[in-house]
Amino acid sequence: MAAASAPITMKEAITLPSIGINPQFITFTHVTMESDKFICVRETAPQNSVVIIDMNMPMQPLRRPITADSALMNPNSRILALKAQVQGSTQDHLQIFNIEQKSKMKSHLMPEQVVFWKWITPKTLGLVTQTSVYHWSTDGESEPVKVFERTANLANNQIINYRCDPSEKWLVLIGIAPGSPERPQLVKGNMQLFSVDQQRSQALEAHAAAFAQFKLPGNENPSTLISFATKTLNAGQITSKLHVIELGAQPGKQSFTKKQADLFFPPDFADDFPVAMQISHKYSLIYVITKLGLLFVYDLETAAAVYRNRISPDPIFLTAEASSVGGFYAINRRGQVLLATVNEQTIISFVSGQLNNLELAVNLAKRGNLPGAENLVVQRFQELFAQTKYKEAAELAAESPQGILRTPDTVAKFQSVPVQTGQTPPLLQYFGTLLTRGKLNAFESLELSRLVVNQNKKNLLENWLGDDKLECSEELGDLVKVGYTPDYLFLLQTILRTDPQGAVNFALMMSQMEGGCPVDYNTITDLFLQRNLIREATAFLLDVLKPNLPEHAFLQTKVLEINLVTFPNVADAILANGMFSHYDRPRIAQLCEKAGLYVRALQHYTELPDIKRVIVNTHAIEPQYVIYSSEDPDIHFKYIESAAKTGQIKEVERVTRESNFYDAEKTKNFLMEAKLPDARPLINVCDRFGFVPDLTHYLYTNNMLRYIEGYVQKVNPGNAPLVVGQLLDDECPEDFIKGLILSVRSLLPVEPLVDECEKREVKMYMYIMLWVKLLLIAIIIQNTSSPPIQQVSAAVKAFMTADLPHELIELLEKIVLQNSAFSGNFNLQNLLILTAIKADPSRVMDYINRLDNFDGPAVGEVAVEAQLYEEAFAIFKKFNLNVQAVNVLLDNIQSIERAVEFAFRVEEDAVWSQVAKAQLREGLVSDAIESFIRADDATQFLEVIRAAEDANVYHDLVRYLLMVREKAKEPKVDSELIYAYAKIDRLAEIEEFILMPNVANLQNVGDRLYDEALYEAAKIIFAFISNWAKLAVTLVKLKQFQGAVDAARKANSAKTWKEVCFACVDAEEFRLAQICGLNIIIQVDDLEEVSEYYQNRGCFNELISLMESGLGLERAHMGIFTELGVLYARYRHEKLMEHIKLFSTRLNIPKLIRACDEQQHWKELTYLYIQYDEFDNAATTIMNHSPEAWDHMQFKDVAVKVANVELYYKAVHFYLQEHPDLINDLLNVLALRVDHTRVVDIMRKAGHLLLVKPYMIAVQSNNVSAVNEALNGIYVEEEDYDRLRESIDLHDNFDQIGLAQKIEKHELLEMRRVAAYIYKKAGRWKQSIALSKKDNLYKDAMETASQSGDRELAEELLVYFIEQGKKECFASCLFVCYDLIRADVALELAWINNMVDFAFPYLLQFIREYTGKVDELVKDKIEAAKEVKAKEQEEKDVIAQQNMYAQLLPLALPAPPMPGMGGGPGMPGFVPGPPQMGGLGMPPMPPFGMPPMGSSY
Repeated sequence: MAAASAPITMKEAITLPSIGINPQFITFTHVTMESDKFICVRETAPQNSVVIIDMNMPMQPLRRPITADSALMNPNSRILALKAQVQGSTQDHLQIFNIEQKSKMKSHLMPEQVVFWKWITPKTLGLVTQTSVYHWSTDGESEPVKVFERTANLANNQIINYRCDPSEKWLVLIGIAPGSPERPQLVKGNMQLFSVDQQRSQALEAHAAAFAQFKLPGNENPSTLISFATKTLNAGQITSKLHVIELGAQPGKQSFTKKQADLFFPPDFADDFPVAMQISHKYSLIYVITKLGLLFVYDLETAAAVYRNRISPDPIFLTAEASSVGGFYAINRRGQVLLATVNEQTIISFVSGQLNNLELAVNLAKRGNLPGAENLVVQRFQELFAQTKYKEAAELAAESPQGILRTPDTVAKFQSVPVQTGQTPPLLQYFGTLLTRGKLNAFESLELSRLVVNQNKKNLLENWLGDDKLECSEELGDLVKVGYTPDYLFLLQTILRTDPQGAVNFALMMSQMEGGCPVDYNTITDLFLQRNLIREATAFLLDVLKPNLPEHAFLQTKVLEINLVTFPNVADAILANGMFSHYDRPRIAQLCEKAGLYVRALQHYTELPDIKRVIVNTHAIEPQYVIYSSEDPDIHFKYIESAAKTGQIKEVERVTRESNFYDAEKTKNFLMEAKLPDARPLINVCDRFGFVPDLTHYLYTNNMLRYIEGYVQKVNPGNAPLVVGQLLDDECPEDFIKGLILSVRSLLPVEPLVDECEKREVKMYMYIMLWVKLLLIAIIIQNTSSPPIQQVSAAVKAFMTADLPHELIELLEKIVLQNSAFSGNFNLQNLLILTAIKADPSRVMDYINRLDNFDGPAVGEVAVEAQLYEEAFAIFKKFNLNVQAVNVLLDNIQSIERAVEFAFRVEEDAVWSQVAKAQLREGLVSDAIESFIRADDATQFLEVIRAAEDANVYHDLVRYLLMVREKAKEPKVDSELIYAYAKIDRLAEIEEFILMPNVANLQNVGDRLYDEALYEAAKIIFAFISNWAKLAVTLVKLKQFQGAVDAARKANSAKTWKEVCFACVDAEEFRLAQICGLNIIIQVDDLEEVSEYYQNRGCFNELISLMESGLGLERAHMGIFTELGVLYARYRHEKLMEHIKLFSTRLNIPKLIRACDEQQHWKELTYLYIQYDEFDNAATTIMNHSPEAWDHMQFKDVAVKVANVELYYKAVHFYLQEHPDLINDLLNVLALRVDHTRVVDIMRKAGHLLLVKPYMIAVQSNNVSAVNEALNGIYVEEEDYDRLRESIDLHDNFDQIGLAQKIEKHELLEMRRVAAYIYKKAGRWKQSIALSKKDNLYKDAMETASQSGDRELAEELLVYFIEQGKKECFASCLFVCYDLIRADVALELAWINNMVDFAFPYLLQFIREYTGKVDELVKDKIEAAKEVKAKEQEEKDVIAQQNMYAQLLPLALPAPPMPGMGGGPGMPGFVPGPPQMGGLGMPPMPPFGMPPMGSSY
């Protein structure tokens, strides 16, 4: 079936290996799934951990290092339950953790070992011990409570599930156990059902079970059902059943009828069994999942089979309900997490079409609201309606899938039904059914309301509306309000008296009513105002007027009016919000003016007189209002213009500073023309909009020099170069420019100033030297703080640009070096050295040695940039900047030797650190390590470790790492230290180190040591961290095999066992290898690998010994028995047959068959074929390899069971060639199966037909032509005429004429007689008679003539006897052919030939026969006459009774007799009959003989 049309859809949700789960942990004991929310996996390697997989984000698993024997995630929340056995006892430690809160919720020490546990509810854990079952609640501090004891049928069972019903009144425990001795592979299932109320248990046979709730029609409460699946073996017959029964039937209520159905397992799944059951509460379907991946789907209500398919090629060991989609999750051994869901688009068509179960299709569609049954539901509805079953039709319509019948047409159909007196209208029945099912739709609600309103039962409507049974609509509202209109105005007035705020709420509620507010907003407002409730009226109006509709213009005006009169500030806030736009603006403007809100008035007035009248109230109008209320540049300019002309200079200054909307060019020109005494407005404009040259020119030409100074000093010193440039252009006096520059001091940007001067080179070049000198002197005199080095560099640049470096140096030398007052000036010394660096590097070293008060770090960096490395080194060393000094040696001078020497001289850690880094970069690893140690520097340990390993200097690395450990607790450091110890073979130090506190990643270290063949060190590490798996393989590398086995035993890992085992095999330590092997071969997947390893190395006997030892293991499986058989087949043939016979039921026969076939062990191969019911192959093998495989009795048993009929004939050829003496025995057992004709043909062609004579005799009863002819031919050859005649008599299917012709000339008389007999049987009468006459067999001739029925032949034979003078034969022939010979012919021939005496007996017989015939005729006639007479008398009696009244009539003469009528005796006309005749006939003659004589005469 195509997956798209299947009723159940399967998809792969995730695969556990894809998210890092090792396949060895995908087992029932390691994986749990309590619901569709979480999967929990317990890992034990490489370390103990628990992996939590959230199914909402499965690709982000949460892995936590937790050691536990079992882990369960709560079905609903992120709560984890853990179970671990207390070492050395049978107690289990149970703990519950809240993962989100990272806290422990509960813990308990169980005195008994918990063999199985499960979340039976989100708040209850079910705990199963060997004897009892406990419940442990997550609430409070309660301990586990014993619920019941396990029944005897669950003893020695593996518990696989424990469940409770939703009410927690019924509990079920399920276990499995090995099958019965006659079929151990069929696992047995046991179940214990416990009633909490009755405190009683019932033991049943079942493999899987689940609880469900199902509501029966007519019952208020759902019934509790249990479904369980069984597969049992009784008297050799397997019975598989699904049962559904009700638990605790409700008294007085309808009970659920017990259901059961067969589970049909295909032949290939004969030993498969159910492992899980899930019930879809969404669709009421039962899912039965088997171990080998079969899925059975059944309907819960009827137990009808819905679907069966194989959903997984790998065994399934865990399932969980997927409640949200009505399906389930299943996990198989491959790690696939499969999701099974109902295919809603196809399941109904599948059930109705494929299964032809229309009733189930309809019920499923109604139950799950599924598509596909529309036609069926409509057809059923019409049938019920036609049968006037309105109640059933209403229920069907109410439950119709997807509401396909809940339409106006259905309502109209119920409306059209005539209402019978005294009965509930069908329409009300329909609506009543709908109300019990849920909520009515809009149309149904309207129609039902019409009925109720017409009956004046509005209280019902109120109840239904309160219960949310009706869907509200505008039409329903119109219907309900007819005839009733509340007096909302009265209600509002009533509330106003006591609760004004409540009145506001009520008014707002009315405003939100559908259809609009029942009371006019204005009326409501007036009610509030009548009681002087201004605030309440305002609150109401502000809420209802939010939409700002044109029709609310009056109310908008009203709310503003009342507040402008009473609360102007409220009105101002309302206007500020801008929420209204349709009110009467002139009216509000007037009120704003009266209320003193002149700004608002100006906003609303449009007429110039009004504006003029208001604007004069400047005392109440903020000036900025005029500006801020507009973005029009003209308005802003006009304002500036007006303020300037009115002398409001401060306002002009403010606006030019704050406004962003005036025209800058226009404003600048105006202010220049206005020639205000205060230049600040013009400065604002020019500074903000980039008119600095214009500003400078204006101020200079108008002799407003103090404003120039103020601008560059206070407003914007950064524009000083522009100011100076413009002043130079305006030919400003030199003194003023000097003073201006000096006034700016360090704030002066030198480079832009230089640029400005360069632009004017022709005019002012000679000034440059002057103002730079003045600048420097000003800096010194003012004794300012050190200018940034950038400014000094800029100053120097200025000299350089003017190409006057030497002049600058000379100036500075005179100031600094000649014991002037400025000799120790910090800035000048800096400037001198920097200038020398730029202009005359040869002087730098002398300056460095002679000067002491300069900025060493900064100057040193400049020297480095100028590549004066020795000078830089001298500067740094002079200022004790040893790190910078050594860096110069290392990075610039590149002399590690000098750096080391310097480091020894200064002995600073930082210096040594830099030296160490440089040495490390140059590959001087040992020297670098020594330097790092001297520096006590642990920061570069990663680079040191890397370099040391590359250089293989582990002795030095150990010293370094020991130093680092004292400063930092780094796992990398401790790990590398162990590794270094190992590299220099200091194992004692390793042991000592790991015993001390450390943070080494021992696992990684051990792996690294192992990978690099440092096995002794690795052994120490792995032993310390108890990594037995790695310890085992390490010991293998060290050839310490006994220790490796002990470690592998502790690791108990298949991989470890294999590694140790294979190593022992290679080392020929076969005793230890066997110990390991026994722990490997119990795993089916690893068995073949072990076997191949042994065989590839020629260790056949040792491998056989291993497998033989494995047979006795408790966990021995089919693979061990099979593999041993294969090994026997290959290497020890003499044991093979005994092994096969002993363990035939535990062998993988197909695999062993292949092995025997490869090794040509034909006898054993035959036996295996027989055990595997492959009889065709068995027979073929026997025949092809008969010297070894043939056994007659065995072959007979096989031959009758083969399916290929050609093998029968091949067997015949085989026996004919090799065992002809037994061919009849074979053919006898094949007699019912072979084609006898073909067998005879085979034997005839082989020339050995006589060989199978016994077989042909045995099967001749089948009357087969070929067999008959073959036997007849043999009888002829053997002249066995008796057997030939017997064969001819009993079996007529052969060529009779051909046989007769063949033997009619036989030398034996009896054979010729048989030929005559054959002719007689074939109807060749003449030929038979002629042959008999020829051999004087007269009796045969007479009998043949009699049997022919031919009168002519009989009479010719009489003539022949007369001619031959055979008088006695003549007499005998008369009697033998009595029926054929005419009497006249016989008498005539006798009289003519004087044989009357011989014919007289015939004549007597003839007379006797004919006399008897006459007597019979007479007797028949007399009886007929009597019957006629009796009938006439009866008629007369009837007439006499009918005419009794005739006695009253006068006597009359009798009528004369009728002509021809006779009377009785003595009466006229009576004629007596003939006399009675005696018996004159002859008795019948016996056939072919004479009649008895004497008594008849």
